[in-house]
Amino acid sequence: MAAFRGVRKMIEKHQDDIVNYFKEGQTNAKAENMNGKIQRFLANNFGIRTMIFLCIE
Repeated sequence: MAAFRGVRKMIEKHQDDIVNYFKEGQTNAKAENMNGKIQRFLANNFGIRTMIFLCIE
């Protein structure tokens, strides 16, 4: 029964996101993907974080 308590807790924690998916048909996958790309970019460029460097013209 402990496993079910863990699942129940997880569902309660993410209830808003789960309901949003079924109502709107959208997830935050695109935002998570972009965040991952930014994190990989910063890691590959030794953590350069100046705004001038990151500006796209």
